[in-house]
Parts: sequence; C-alpha cells; structure tokens
Amino acid sequence: MTATTSVIDRLRARIGVDGAPVTAPVEAGHVKRFAAAIGDPNPRWTKEAPPTFLVALAPVSLHLTEAEEYGQGWLNGGNRFEYFAPVLIGDEITATGRVADVYEKSGSSGDLLFIIFETNYVNQEGVVVAKLRGTMIRR
Repeated sequence: MTATTSVIDRLRARIGVDGAPVTAPVEAGHVKRFAAAIGDPNPRWTKEAPPTFLVALAPVSLHLTEAEEYGQGWLNGGNRFEYFAPVLIGDEITATGRVADVYEKSGSSGDLLFIIFETNYVNQEGVVVAKLRGTMIRR
C-alpha cells in the first residue's frame, strides 16, 4: 500500500460521519453587513437572509488532518446549494457537515485529491432550510 492509498483509505473511512454541529443566530445586523458586502440592496433582506449567507453564518469546518498529508495546497472546486425554506431574522440555524465522497484523479499538474462534502442547515424548529454540496481539491 502506498502512502497516497493510505491517506485516501483513511479519508474514505470518514464518509458519512457527521462533524460537530455549529449553531448560530440569524441577527439583523449580520445580515445587513453581509448584504452590503455582496452589494445586494434587496429590501427583503430586512426580514430574511440572502441565500449564500448560510456559509458566513455557520461555516462548518471539517478539519481533515489526513488530507494535509496529500499534496501541498487547497483549491475550491465549487459549491451547490439546494434551498427548502427561507432563513429568517431571528432564526437559529444549526449546520452539520460530513464527507460524502473521496477520490483521486490525475491532472496535467499531477495527482489531485477530491473531497466532496455535504452540509445540512436546520432551523430551530428542526426544518431543513438548505443543503450545501461542495468540493475541496488537494494538490
């Protein structure tokens, strides 16, 4: 077994295992600053949060020590959201992330490690308001 195979096998063992949940309140001032930062003056943001606000509100950090043994740097492979309910001022959102898949590909600059993660965002009533699926790339 190579060192690379060992890293990938250890990461695959984490597939489907929830990370620690992160809970945060949706505060009007935070939403206002976020909307200003993204240049979105939509007046509805006085009652609810812009869709991508969830990443700023409750960033889920899945520290994958094993992945740091692979390559030397990180790339963002993109994110995709699914929205189910608005996130309202006053809500309390809990975000829980997990590794969904791990695989390796050969690229023009060498081997790349792809880590697919998923995060569920749930409000204080237990309603899933959004899901995020993203890709982190290690090279």
